[in-house]
Amino acid sequence: MLLVWCIVMKKIASHHEIDIFAPDDSRFSFLKSPYAAHKTHSAVDIYYGDFGSEALSPADGEVIDVQSYDTPTPFKDWNSKEYVIAIKQNEKVIKILHVKPDVTTGDTVSRGDSIGTFIYNGYFIFWNDPVMHVEVRKTRDYLRASNNMWLTPNIEWSKLPSARTLELECQVEETNKKYSLLNAPCQTCGDVRGFAMDGGFLDGYISPSDDGFFGIVKPDGLFHPALSFEVTKDNSDIKCGGLAFCLSFMKPKIKIIPLKYGDMLFHPGEKIRIKIEVQLLCAASLSTHLRHCSGHYHTGL
Repeated sequence: MLLVWCIVMKKIASHHEIDIFAPDDSRFSFLKSPYAAHKTHSAVDIYYGDFGSEALSPADGEVIDVQSYDTPTPFKDWNSKEYVIAIKQNEKVIKILHVKPDVTTGDTVSRGDSIGTFIYNGYFIFWNDPVMHVEVRKTRDYLRASNNMWLTPNIEWSKLPSARTLELECQVEETNKKYSLLNAPCQTCGDVRGFAMDGGFLDGYISPSDDGFFGIVKPDGLFHPALSFEVTKDNSDIKCGGLAFCLSFMKPKIKIIPLKYGDMLFHPGEKIRIKIEVQLLCAASLSTHLRHCSGHYHTGL
């Protein structure tokens, strides 16, 4: 009997009639990047596979453009090529980055079809995993970095914890020179799982210096509260380079980043405690902070 492996693609986001899909074993994030489109909530990053492994189309359509360009990199003789794959669907274009294409202009693709392989280049930092960056763009404006065509996460919302303090008892699953992966109890809304507080799912990178790319995905939008965090082991504070959260169809993990590449913070099986707290701002700080926060999902464009 011939066994056929079927890749299940699930909807993770949309912009009006354009839907974005990801494999059901993937993780995804709307906020974990300094890239310009993430700041306007107009992009989603999809994580799965390994560098050099197969990348699958997140949408149906016709390939209308494939381009490459050099990225900045501090390493001599490093292959720093970045690629843009543009797939047209109706009157919009799905823009894809961080994938070396094996499709060409004029090809027709369906979601789940192979379109290339995951690459590593100068846009990545040491703790990044293979990722596909996806946006919905206007047909005549898909190359520049900025974008304001907001994506709406596809989440079947149910009530999530509303407390502004989250305390997690975690267990180290894996540790390497790039990061440690932790297991902890999570919450579920429909097919989507994540770590929840303040009425939504945590998403993005929390930096100890408050310059991270972090927020909370809620039923009425994506928000960027000020917060603090602490990591402890055996009641002792652990200094680290930050925490990273994603949404997932599988059991999500928490990533703890070392201060520098090669630092081994933990060992598998160790118990770790994480505390995250939304900070209350004074009136002056609140006015400034609100200019950097976005609430309701965009309904225009």
